[in-house]
Amino acid sequence: MIRHAIALVFALVLGLPAGWILAMALTPLLWRLEAPLHMELAGHSGPSDWIFYLVWALVIPAFFLFFRFVVLRDPEKRA
Repeated sequence: MIRHAIALVFALVLGLPAGWILAMALTPLLWRLEAPLHMELAGHSGPSDWIFYLVWALVIPAFFLFFRFVVLRDPEKRA
């Protein structure tokens, strides 16, 4: 149980800024996708809010799974 809590804390602490950086890095791609998709994905100040939420919804669970099952796995299972 403690490994889950530690992995969750690490995922949140690293996932929020990493997701923000990734969403901002996607801005040029989002600008190009606006015309074919007929929707505003990014403005002059960066991606739309829902893009940030979507990126965070993908990045934070990925970090959690990585920390829980790769970094913080049981010592008996490492061999």
